[in-house]
Amino acid sequence: MKTCCCCMDVRIGTIVLGFCHLYCYALLLYISGFEICTYESYASINFLQTIRFLIFNLSFVADNSVALAIAFCSFVITALLIYGSITRQPSYLLPFFCLQVFDFCVNLLGAVGAISYIPQLKLMLKNNPNFPYRGDVDRLDMHSLMFTVVMVCLIVLLVKAYLIACVWSCYKTLVNYRINQATQIFTYDVNGEPNEDHALLPNYEDAIKDSAKDTPPPYTAN
Repeated sequence: MKTCCCCMDVRIGTIVLGFCHLYCYALLLYISGFEICTYESYASINFLQTIRFLIFNLSFVADNSVALAIAFCSFVITALLIYGSITRQPSYLLPFFCLQVFDFCVNLLGAVGAISYIPQLKLMLKNNPNFPYRGDVDRLDMHSLMFTVVMVCLIVLLVKAYLIACVWSCYKTLVNYRINQATQIFTYDVNGEPNEDHALLPNYEDAIKDSAKDTPPPYTAN
């Protein structure tokens, strides 16, 4: 039995991962819907934008409708992951796996860009009104900021790569389960009770034995 983090079965770990993502996307749906429907409290909206920046890194999405559509599609894909893991259908895991791979590639490019442009990154974080640690970033020197950015990017990429490996391992486990199940059904059909097609034709030895019958009586004319 393959295991993942916390010594859980890889299928159970994938289900837990799916529920965690489902909760995050549901929160993002609520935040985006709240921003679209309510414009009365600027302070609360600014607070929600800060949460979205910290958790989902979606502050660059100016149009809240686009953020809502992205959250809804991700919610559906995550729901398919949970359904496929529970019902042992591996094909439902592939959309979430592709989404994870795409997210990893985007984060990898973002990490390379962040490391390459540390001074511009420091200035951007310092001037970003939604970033809550602007003062701490301003007090950091370049070497400390470089080390912090590299370590954060490395940890994030390692965690995402591990989660991708967990989902892929669960997919292979479910595929092997389906193959073993199909093999058992095929073996039962071959070695099990004979069906009607097998009962129609006897084997060669039985046919030879059944063909040896008594000779008919001689024909006599009346």
